[in-house]
Amino acid sequence: MSDPSDQLMREIDEDLKREQWQKLWKAYGRYAVGGLVLVLVVILGFVGWREYREGSLAHDGNIYWQADRAAAFGDHAAAAEGFGVLVEHGSGGYPALAGLRQAASLATAGDRESALELYDRIAAEAGSDSATGQLAQLYAAMMMLDGGGTRQIAERLEPLAADGAPWRFSARELQGLLAMRDGDNAEAQRIFDALIADPETPTTLRNRASELNVMAGGGE
Repeated sequence: MSDPSDQLMREIDEDLKREQWQKLWKAYGRYAVGGLVLVLVVILGFVGWREYREGSLAHDGNIYWQADRAAAFGDHAAAAEGFGVLVEHGSGGYPALAGLRQAASLATAGDRESALELYDRIAAEAGSDSATGQLAQLYAAMMMLDGGGTRQIAERLEPLAADGAPWRFSARELQGLLAMRDGDNAEAQRIFDALIADPETPTTLRNRASELNVMAGGGE
């Protein structure tokens, strides 16, 4: 039987590839990230519900499902509270997953400072080299792209964009968007050109990079 955590990471990776363009579309007219749009809602909601239905970690699964429903109906304060219970008292993989959801709920509710602190806590506890830790940092950088300092965002993204990092292509895309945000279209074009040329870049992300490149003044 495959490791559920490995399967979840693959699902998150696919969700990032599929959904990130929708995230980016919201803030920069047609292409940016004005406010955090949660990548994990469908995937993690399904995981929580499946485990609840199957009786595995039933108590935690029930709490998770209720918090997920609260978020779906726009009650982000209640969602953050419910996810917070699992962060502190959950078992198995729930604390890390619920932590990402709690941080997103806090950010959506306007408490960006607490959301950032939680992302940093998740990253520290999971380890800076782990997929979960780097995912937390990626979400933090994505949230900060809407009004955060260039240096602070760039420092977060640099290790995430390194060769071999699990979310490197998404991190490089954010580096390009940061350059665009700051008016450095030449640097944005360089980043997007590299993403387009890299044979390992996922197809959906390469397509987004091509369109973003055109918006930055490059491409055909």
